Order: sequence, then C-alpha cells, then structure tokens
Amino acid sequence: MLRSKGYKIGPDAKQTPDYYPAQEIELQVQSADGYDLKQEEFVNIQGERKVVFAAGQLYGQDAKRGLGGDLLEFYGRVWKVVKRIESWEQSGWCKVLVVAQLDTVMDTTDRILDDDPRE
Repeated sequence: MLRSKGYKIGPDAKQTPDYYPAQEIELQVQSADGYDLKQEEFVNIQGERKVVFAAGQLYGQDAKRGLGGDLLEFYGRVWKVVKRIESWEQSGWCKVLVVAQLDTVMDTTDRILDDDPRE
C-alpha cells in the first residue's frame, strides 16, 4: 500500500503525486456488485473496479486535505482507492472501492499471450 501524502511541485512547476514509503497490509478482494457501485454514484469513473476489504484505514481522493488517493498493488496491477465505502475503525478494517490504473502489468500470469487461442 502506498498512502498518499498529497502532491509535490517539481522544478518544472508540475504537480506530481507523493506517497509515503510502501507497506504491506492484508487485503480481501472481491468483484464490485451493484450495491457497491450504487454507493459511488457521485464518482464519475471508468475502468475495472473491485471492492477491497483492508486491514488498515484507506482513503480516496480528498481535495480539502490535498490528498490524491491511496494506491494498492495486487493481481500484478496498481489500483487507486476512489471511495471509502465503510470503516470499522475499532477492528482496524475498512471497505473501499478501487479502480485499476493504466500501468504496466507486473505479473505475467495476468497477461493474455499473443498466441492465445481465445483470440
């Protein structure tokens, strides 16, 4: 998990996301069902979405605090937290909606090979 620190301003005056050092957390990943998608009705996002139960508190983008959304890596991809659906702070768990980022797939088992007979 990479927790968002907000943004840095580079020498070229461009904003770039900034994160605290990576740390491992326990995750349970599920497909996003209709109820979970309805919960994010005001978030206009496209792409592959999953629901994640995480041992820790994760946060989506928060413009007021200047944070850009935490990042998770699983299934060989990077996923951005777009919304915190539920939180059980006493137990340390939360439920979040994540969307896959357009990045390089790191786990080759997730790729479809060029000679895939399904094509």
